[in-house]
Amino acid sequence: TPEEVQASVGPLRLKNGAPDEKTTQLAFDQLDLARAIEVFMKGMPATSVFAACRGFDEAGIKENEGVGMTEDLMDARSLFLTPNTTTPYVFTCMNLSAGPMVLEVPPGVLGPVDDAYFRWVTDLGVTGPDQGRGGRYLFLPPGYDGPVPLSGFHVVKSPTNRLLMFYRAFVKDGNIEAAVENVKAGAKLYPLSAFANQPSTKFVDTSGKQFNTISGNTFEFFKELDAVVQNEPADFVEPETVGLFAAVGIRKGQPFAPDARMTKILTD
Repeated sequence: TPEEVQASVGPLRLKNGAPDEKTTQLAFDQLDLARAIEVFMKGMPATSVFAACRGFDEAGIKENEGVGMTEDLMDARSLFLTPNTTTPYVFTCMNLSAGPMVLEVPPGVLGPVDDAYFRWVTDLGVTGPDQGRGGRYLFLPPGYDGPVPLSGFHVVKSPTNRLLMFYRAFVKDGNIEAAVENVKAGAKLYPLSAFANQPSTKFVDTSGKQFNTISGNTFEFFKELDAVVQNEPADFVEPETVGLFAAVGIRKGQPFAPDARMTKILTD
């Protein structure tokens, strides 16, 4: 075994094959940096949903309460990952940690519901169970074993607490106003527990509003990912990814508190 090896992180010095203290620290720093990069890549689906829901909230669209719409289409003031400016969008977030939620959709829409890791859960509208006729969806939280209505709902079991919903409202003959009114007449969001006395759904027009739905590209990213991990079941992603997040200090039920060394690595 050589006494010194030139590596990209600097010279590695060994005595009879054993690294000295500085070499050991260099190796741990490099290992943690590599893990942090992988966490950034693997965690981006989760932080993207988190950031979308946070952005909605800042725009006045509260989880489990409000529905956002681009009543006058979308422009560059609102920061989204993959929007266009040719169709009205409808979007909201649900958090099932408070219990099952009911989402009613109007006829003639198209879009999905994704879970907290941006995995597809169900389609709505034309390609969904309601087949474009409109319908009532019931979303059950992870591990839910309570009562479920026998009829009247498209029942969906969610693998995560938070859900992201967005769909397009189709415009006929250029009449955007009619498409918007169709949504307002048929869209609702409320807890299953309030089915007998449904609260009114607040619609928020986000056209022209300045808000951000894109996740962090700095150290803040790891804080966002920790917030997701704390809100979700411990097994919302596969065990290998749970372990990867834990390797940089993000663990369910524990505070995310990196020391100065780890903060520097995560920032890098």
